[in-house]
Amino acid sequence: MSSRWSTLLMDSADLSRLPEVPLGEVANHAESVFGQRLGPMALYRRWETQQWEAEAVPLAADREEFEALPPMFRDKIRELVNTFVVGEYTGLDLLGPILGGCPDEQSLIYLGTQVADESRHTVLLAKTAVDLLGMEPDLRSMLPLIWAEMTAAHRELSVVEADLIRELSEKPSDYGRWVRAVTHFHLITEGVLALNAQRNLIKGLRHRQVLPGLQAGFIAMARDESRHVSYGMHALRQGLREGYHDEVMDVLEHCAPLAVHIEQRETKETPHARRTARELTRELERRLVQLDLPRTSIDHILTVAARPFTPPGTEPADD
Repeated sequence: MSSRWSTLLMDSADLSRLPEVPLGEVANHAESVFGQRLGPMALYRRWETQQWEAEAVPLAADREEFEALPPMFRDKIRELVNTFVVGEYTGLDLLGPILGGCPDEQSLIYLGTQVADESRHTVLLAKTAVDLLGMEPDLRSMLPLIWAEMTAAHRELSVVEADLIRELSEKPSDYGRWVRAVTHFHLITEGVLALNAQRNLIKGLRHRQVLPGLQAGFIAMARDESRHVSYGMHALRQGLREGYHDEVMDVLEHCAPLAVHIEQRETKETPHARRTARELTRELERRLVQLDLPRTSIDHILTVAARPFTPPGTEPADD
């Protein structure tokens, strides 16, 4: 009974009650939504019932508690928030061409809701940077400082994203290019990286029982993310059925190693980067299984993703 009640609460709770949702339900929510294999209109209807306001997230009340946290924990929160500031801001750039090139009316209706979500997330992350981290209230002025702290893998992923935006913008009716962009954004960026980082941040805050405002905001974002990734999985399964396996695999071959090694800050991985790589590999495998890819294709991508990552312009480190 408790688990069922909690699942309903995660789906329907308003912003003030989201920090009450049991951690296990938060962690498993996206997987339960993915298992339903909802189509665009069902996801649209969920969006209508799951509205929240970024400006209503009470982050200013968290500031004193944040300043009292151990420095290492504060630094980790700051690093994750910075990553999301970049991700949400740049995500809007890619969603425009994805919306413009979507193949059917139902997808168009659903993707309109995702653009609204990404705008809301951008406002929340900017508010977090100002109210919690004490940064300047100008998103554009934040970005160069944040980008300077990003890893080489993260920067290279952004280069791939820029190429996909350009290609799709040039030929918005090219379904193969659209499938490639959805593979990058909905599967890799949101389905692997964003969901994993959101869960980890919420878990860390919940275990310390701190920053309820930040918890509420990130749980609301994670709930939105479950819809976004569900749509991406739906769209990519359709693309695979229509013969676009090579387009999906090409993006995965390029992006999966970058995603898995996203935390690597030097040529030879640190223990923290290795732990993160193992987590992200498990997340990636779950998404590939949910796509109904052949096991041979899944194993190939996991093998490619496991290869050592050498940042551009560097030589591999000796063992």
